[in-house]
Amino acid sequence: MRVSRAVLLALVLGVFAPGLQAAQMRVPFNFQWGESAARVEKSLIGIKARIVDRKTIQSRQVLVVEGIPQKQLLRTLFYFANDSLNEIELQYGDASWDSPRYVSFFDEVRRNVDTKYGTGRMIVRDKTRDPDTDILQTLLGYQWVQGYMSLRLFLFSGEKTEKAYRVLSLHYKEV
Repeated sequence: MRVSRAVLLALVLGVFAPGLQAAQMRVPFNFQWGESAARVEKSLIGIKARIVDRKTIQSRQVLVVEGIPQKQLLRTLFYFANDSLNEIELQYGDASWDSPRYVSFFDEVRRNVDTKYGTGRMIVRDKTRDPDTDILQTLLGYQWVQGYMSLRLFLFSGEKTEKAYRVLSLHYKEV
């Protein structure tokens, strides 16, 4: 009798579990980790995106790209180590948004990612005021890890009186 219950339970879980499993995390824009900068640039030119800067950050080459058609996407940073794509950072925002609107957008994105990949883990929650500049900095971040890849979601803001800089970023990274 125990064997038949185990078989029945396995069948039931087999039928219902696929709906409960997290989706497979993928590299944005159908790229693959390890692609060369030349290959990525060619694809970006094909969609008429603009490379607005090239720089080196912590010994990695970075392409800063604007004009990728996606709602609220300000810019995308493609990181290469030894000419091998290993991180894509998507930066979102809107100059007309205030702080509560950014927090609302952050919460909406986090819930969507939780639904897709499982519950994320908070990795940072920090609010500090620089005593020299009187700038209030806030950083909030979550992380999801799946196989060979991690996804981090950050909300950063720097505010002083009426001036503010805010950005929401998604970092897809090869691990």
